[in-house]
Amino acid sequence: MSSLTWKYVKELKNESAIENFEKNQQVHIPNDLKEIISKYNNGRPSLRYFDLGNEKGIEFKKLLSFNSDDKENIFEFLSIDSQHSGLLPFADDISGNLLCLYKGKIYFWNHESDTLTFLADTFSEFLSTLY
Repeated sequence: MSSLTWKYVKELKNESAIENFEKNQQVHIPNDLKEIISKYNNGRPSLRYFDLGNEKGIEFKKLLSFNSDDKENIFEFLSIDSQHSGLLPFADDISGNLLCLYKGKIYFWNHESDTLTFLADTFSEFLSTLY
């Protein structure tokens, strides 16, 4: 993970944005994900591809912003139409699918089929799979 860098980062306009979001949405964001969001809000990772079973080279586009006036912010994705209640999107791919927290773990949500695919137990673990 040491060679992973982030570009196009947008500074959080409110230092307490993540904590306020957690309180208002009554959710818990794991510390490793919170740390990355607070440093690299809306950023794009330099290592951006991951595999999903037999599907290789899915592109991690960027983190959703915690600034409500940025494009592709987390607030726009809170009411995604899914049979899986409790999904918390935090990033997207180039095809409109989302990386989500679900029951404390990292999942890939396919917006066309409304299917969830497990990616990792933690965000740090997921980041270590990027290439």
